[in-house]
Amino acid sequence: MKNLCVSSGMKILIINPPIRLADKPRHIPHGLGILASLVRKKLGVVPTFLDINSKRYSDDQVRQKLEEVEFDVVLIGGLIPVYKRIVVYADMIKSINPNVMIIAGGSAAMSVPELLLKNSKVDAVCLGEGEEAIVELFSNIRDGKGIESVKGFCFKKDGKIVNTGAPELLGDLDAESDLPAYDLLQMDIYLSNPVVGFGRDIDFISSRGCPYQCTFCYQPWGRKFRAHSAQFIVTAIAGLRERYGVDFISFQDDEFMADKRRVRAFCDLLTKTVPGMLWSCTGRVNCVDDEIVAIMRDAGCVSISYGFESGSTRILKSMKKNVTIQQMENAIRVNRKYGMMLPVSFIIGMPGENDESCRETVEFCVRNELPLKSMMYATPYPGTELFNYALKTGRIRESQIHEFVIRLEDARDFVVNLTDDFTDEELMAKRSEMIEEVGSRVTPISVEECDRRLQNLFGEIYSNGSVDSSTSKHRAEHGGIDIF
Repeated sequence: MKNLCVSSGMKILIINPPIRLADKPRHIPHGLGILASLVRKKLGVVPTFLDINSKRYSDDQVRQKLEEVEFDVVLIGGLIPVYKRIVVYADMIKSINPNVMIIAGGSAAMSVPELLLKNSKVDAVCLGEGEEAIVELFSNIRDGKGIESVKGFCFKKDGKIVNTGAPELLGDLDAESDLPAYDLLQMDIYLSNPVVGFGRDIDFISSRGCPYQCTFCYQPWGRKFRAHSAQFIVTAIAGLRERYGVDFISFQDDEFMADKRRVRAFCDLLTKTVPGMLWSCTGRVNCVDDEIVAIMRDAGCVSISYGFESGSTRILKSMKKNVTIQQMENAIRVNRKYGMMLPVSFIIGMPGENDESCRETVEFCVRNELPLKSMMYATPYPGTELFNYALKTGRIRESQIHEFVIRLEDARDFVVNLTDDFTDEELMAKRSEMIEEVGSRVTPISVEECDRRLQNLFGEIYSNGSVDSSTSKHRAEHGGIDIF
């Protein structure tokens, strides 16, 4: 890759590819938004932000937008399902500006850096957190220097792929990271499509890293839990309320409840600083107890979502979930005790899945009067232990990884069979059968009772924002708005 030499007037284009096209755009591009903020603060460059996901532009519209702006450098990234869009857009970008430098990031790039570089016109992949690496790289580019001296990149050079080494993780998120550049994002669109709550709902990521070892989970930020302070989060929330009239915060951390001291500090400060703000978060059943959930509920939490994954102890152990059926049932009890929504998810098709384990999941749901609405297929995403298993057992061929990654979407879409007991057709039929059986044996709460409970949780913002029929199914599956 040739060194890119540009003037101090470097023109940066940031692209957020489309994802989850079957649903409305709900999730703001946190990572790209943070980089936009830091580039502006530290380099004095205001990037152009092309948010294709929020606008859902067609390829012709994307090309038109690219032809209307000037750019020397392009940042693009996201979750692994946008891998295929990165390939397409990189080709489009190079056809418009052959000399541009394209840098990709997020799990779509960093989980398969060499694969992406070999199969696309992307020039470099950021291998970790971009806050320091991207700013340093752009400083080098502005000064006429190269990428070789910047740790944390994989790039093409003379027909080969060069790796500059693994980047260090940020030590202090408050000091070294930032909030997204909300003013550059399509906030009206995102705030009009609630994630979990009602009213003007925005998602927020307050921590990185997960200390657990689940075989199906790609964890790019390491196993050490790192988090923004309670003060940082509450100050951000206060700003979002003042500037955008935000009613609800949907925390999308990998594990919001990992540090109970932080949770307590956050709840105390939020109640004092932004009274009445409602919120939801991710949880883990081994982190749940009456005391912490009572504190969270008093501070405005209305929903804790859990990945139960299976009702079979054997399958839970095989996926290294490190939780018990008893802990799962305790989480159900505690959530219900405080009248909170109970969005939970399950996985079908893990290695070792059979009729017995499927039956155990069904009976778990029936025993706990829990609808089975959110059930994903075991999907071996690159970078996971499950992906390595799929390669080792020949479910995915080394020569066809690119084609496999191109096919990846939401885990509700069947991609590959990791079981020995079911054919592809049998596995898909088993999923439908399980959902149908639980549906026939678990009586859902009435529409009137659901309405009463939601009104009790959300108050005025529920009155001002009912769920339309086009999104009710998605909200039920992903937000658990009718599961208590």
